[in-house]
Amino acid sequence: MSSIASANSGQKSPKSGKATQSGKSGRRRPQGQPNKPEIPASEPATFSPQPNRVTQIRANSPAPSPEEFNTQDFLSDPRSAINPKKPKTTKIGQSKSRKPRQKNLAAVDLFDFPQPNLENVRAIASNPTARVSRPISPSAPIPDAEKPPNVKKSPLPRPRPQESQRPGKRPAPRSVPPLVYATRLLILGVGIAVICGTLLSVVNAVSRSTAATQETPAEQNKQAGSAVAAPAASESLQLNQELAALKTQVQVMATENPTLTAGIFLVDLDTGSYLNFNGDAAFASASTIKLPILAAFFQAVDEGKVRLDQVLTLKQENIVGGSGEMQDDPPGKKYSALEVARKMIVVSDNTATNMMIELLGGAEILNQHFAAWGLRATVLRNNLPDLEGTNTTSPKDLINIIAQVDRGNLVSVKSRDRILQILRQTKNDSLLPRGLGEGSVIAHKTGNINTMLADAGMVDLPNGKRYLVAVMVKHPQETEKSAQTLIREISRMSYRYLNGGETPADSQVKIKN
Repeated sequence: MSSIASANSGQKSPKSGKATQSGKSGRRRPQGQPNKPEIPASEPATFSPQPNRVTQIRANSPAPSPEEFNTQDFLSDPRSAINPKKPKTTKIGQSKSRKPRQKNLAAVDLFDFPQPNLENVRAIASNPTARVSRPISPSAPIPDAEKPPNVKKSPLPRPRPQESQRPGKRPAPRSVPPLVYATRLLILGVGIAVICGTLLSVVNAVSRSTAATQETPAEQNKQAGSAVAAPAASESLQLNQELAALKTQVQVMATENPTLTAGIFLVDLDTGSYLNFNGDAAFASASTIKLPILAAFFQAVDEGKVRLDQVLTLKQENIVGGSGEMQDDPPGKKYSALEVARKMIVVSDNTATNMMIELLGGAEILNQHFAAWGLRATVLRNNLPDLEGTNTTSPKDLINIIAQVDRGNLVSVKSRDRILQILRQTKNDSLLPRGLGEGSVIAHKTGNINTMLADAGMVDLPNGKRYLVAVMVKHPQETEKSAQTLIREISRMSYRYLNGGETPADSQVKIKN
């Protein structure tokens, strides 16, 4: 019991000069006992903040001796031995704001706590100056002053995951159907193709722009003319509706001559009406190939590659037979470029044509121009006279080249006027001109080999209309006259139809096989 008394001796100090009384006994302490010494002023008591319901034993309060307790007092009131009344002492350094401890609360606090540890009580009895604190609730924080050095905090327990947060088993991956897999691969392939195409177009554009900066102005003009030529081929004709009545008459005429294979293409430039009877078929060009060669010559003049007064020398390898008069001239004779071009058309000179092909860079270069202009059937394979018919063209290509020249798509206005002037001087007027009435003007080019007869040109009627017509007839060698008559009659029918029904004077021509 003495150890218990020692442990609680610091709970409450008795008043100075009075004997300690128990809670209910009313007995006084023996008078022989000296009063407890007061806390000197030079050593103020320190109070560390304690959490609620924590009882701290004062370190500077001496434990009472066992003789201070009376047996009777203890038997009558056991709490008198634990909480004896102590004299009041002056507490130095105590905060005025702290409220004084109420009476009879220490006992209540004590009995509310669990039973003290006997080892702690014995340690207090042997060393009264030691501080012993009751265990602190885990929820209350321990002040920094009370923490022993180098003591690690125990890790806080992690909250257990809720049922919804606990990881479950992963679902097994679903198998992708082959059709879906193939569709994904197809979409991926299309995307890659689009990206590659875009990159290639960008690289191509950059390379073209780089090459354009390094070209001469003449080469730039050439490319510009070629670039405009392709769309101009489709725009130059401006076809609207077919001339059905005229086409019926042509078909009847072609049926009456089964030995002849005719191709016809006609366009009214004022209305866009047209007639197409085998107009896209390829025929042996004969001398009609000279018409696109003339356009290429004047295009080169516009680009500055060739001059009209440029001197050309007749070579032995250029001289060939057939039509023309330059074949009788000696090699080494000098001509201007414009003179050679005129002889090629006006008298259909084959020697002049070969000199012009050489001047313009050869057959390969000319074929590139023809393709750029939209001429699908026009190909130059051999020099003139080409009696085997390897060079080809079509009635529609011949009309197309005349239309582009007339609209200024291929050449300048000055060169267009020169071309039409040369075409109007053509000496051979035995085909299309024979079907026209008085007052009509035609600019055309003929072609004739053993089994091929053709004529193509632009006709200006007295009533102000203008149309383009090309007729090509393939025939046996013994039926050339029938082919001539067919071309004349088609020209006459076209003139009558487009000139308001007026018939030319010599329209009573009959076709004989």
